[in-house]
Amino acid sequence: MNFNGVVANNKKFCSWTGSDSLPLQLPLLSVSEEHTICPHATILNGMCVVCDKLMDDSYGLCFDYIEKGLRYSIDEISRLKKRNTKNLLRMRKLHLVLDLDHTLLHSRLIGKLTSDEKYLEKAAAAAGEFSSDKISRGNDLFKIKIGDNVLLVKLRPFVRSFLEEASRLFEISVCTLGNREYATRAVKLLDPDCKYFNSRIITREDFKQKERKYLDLVLGQENSIVIVDDTESVWGGRVENLITVGSYDFFKDKKKNDCKSYSEQMSDESESDGALANILRALKAVHALYFDNPGNHAAGRDVRSCLAKIRSRILMGCTILFGDDDFEELPLTWSRAEEMGAICTLVTDASVTHVVSSNTQSETFEWAE
Repeated sequence: MNFNGVVANNKKFCSWTGSDSLPLQLPLLSVSEEHTICPHATILNGMCVVCDKLMDDSYGLCFDYIEKGLRYSIDEISRLKKRNTKNLLRMRKLHLVLDLDHTLLHSRLIGKLTSDEKYLEKAAAAAGEFSSDKISRGNDLFKIKIGDNVLLVKLRPFVRSFLEEASRLFEISVCTLGNREYATRAVKLLDPDCKYFNSRIITREDFKQKERKYLDLVLGQENSIVIVDDTESVWGGRVENLITVGSYDFFKDKKKNDCKSYSEQMSDESESDGALANILRALKAVHALYFDNPGNHAAGRDVRSCLAKIRSRILMGCTILFGDDDFEELPLTWSRAEEMGAICTLVTDASVTHVVSSNTQSETFEWAE
């Protein structure tokens, strides 16, 4: 992205190129006004682009992922979010924020491969150093070098079809706790022609809290943003926007020593009925509810209510009996089941359709059998 300041009809403009997320031209103050008043809306390399005043790093928020040294004031961020969302809605599009690791792909240091996974290194090397090779059922395996580390990167089945179809309905951003160098390389494997993400790759370096993600840096309004991530906890209070996807663990997880990984079994997740295919169906349902519901007026549209409506149908008609083992996550599990439309109970009767219990010796479990 490049910045250029121009003057026309006694008005000063800042124009941007390189990202379809930003307006091509943002009118600022007139030349005669800029020395008396300035909102300092846009800062580049520590200097206001209108009045040239030096600004410190506490001002506004940093958008290095768009342009190094770019900062916007809080008011300007709000304006850009509204403007970008308005433009997308005209095109019948929403915002989609995607996690990277364990959602779209899985990576592993070559030195940490198990003996049963060593064949993967040979498969990748056969196509040339740090290049790609096709493995099981045409899925993609890549060998890349980040600094002194060599990694194997396995793309999740269906991911390219998922991105192609999702991009017709959403403007897509990546939001990851991985570092920028790794994320940029990984995204290039997913989107070699830069069709889906452009510069919208938000990484660990962009967050103030390194173990948390937030939507402040996404140039879209929250009522039009859907998040897809395998980890709910990193999103704090934004779970109403979140669709949680099952974690993609292609390589061996040492915490699960009792079961073989996809890589060790030389198999993989289903293309047609795997996690991303299911997520795409959910995204299409959200999009249809948002735009095609006759009673959904523009002013009241909100993806969060669409997601809640879809969730409420998942377990509709189910009555879930929780067993007599007192497990720590019962309140959360109970709440989630109700969100998905189930009736939850601790009473054993004929209305029960499902039992949740971790104790196979309990009276509830015996009754269920």
